[in-house]
Amino acid sequence: MDGVNDGNDGRKCGYGQERGPCSRVQEPRTSQTGDGERPMPFSERELDATDRILREHCREQGMYDAIRMYLREPLDHWMETLRCGGDLGRTDMAALAVGMSRTLAIRDALLISIIIDEERCPREFLLDFASRPMLPRNARRLEELLSASFHDAATHPDMARCGRGIGMLLDIIAMVPESYHVQPLAVISYVLWWLGDDRAMPCAMRALAIDEGCSLAAIVCSAVHRHVGPAWIGETIGDTP
Repeated sequence: MDGVNDGNDGRKCGYGQERGPCSRVQEPRTSQTGDGERPMPFSERELDATDRILREHCREQGMYDAIRMYLREPLDHWMETLRCGGDLGRTDMAALAVGMSRTLAIRDALLISIIIDEERCPREFLLDFASRPMLPRNARRLEELLSASFHDAATHPDMARCGRGIGMLLDIIAMVPESYHVQPLAVISYVLWWLGDDRAMPCAMRALAIDEGCSLAAIVCSAVHRHVGPAWIGETIGDTP
């Protein structure tokens, strides 16, 4: 699908801790530490340091090895939480926030993991796609999965899974500085669009109001404006947006 792996989006996107966009799907969890306290939000310096280390590892080890090593454990925790519910740990939230900001392939892997179950889209594929998005078989498989989710009227969303994914992304947004909001918010807007939720447009517009270079949010706005939606809600027109 054009636009999911969409180039170099900016990172700035204001969303704060507002949680309205997912209220119809599932009220997201409040991430907590073991003693019932909210974990300490990340500073810009903390996440920038993580980003710097990731970039260094990519230079030293190559993109494939560095991304696989970086993402494997956070992705495992993400997938288990999508399946069973619960909360991401602070370390996982930092890794995913930085990863989405550093490479859009990680963002796209998280997006597809929300809307497609693990039986059809196993985590090994997600890990391989995140580390080698330009590999023809990976790009082709992602396109096939997205096209099927868009065109197959029998493909209905798993509302609980989508709610858990949105909840985790909102928890990440609540923990990170504004400069790291754009990609989680873009994924939320796409998932809401796929659910036929009328909050997809406001969610995407908020991203664009902060960073007009957020192309995934622009795609969502365009699809909503043209009344293009997945086949299961009866709005499919032409190809994927």
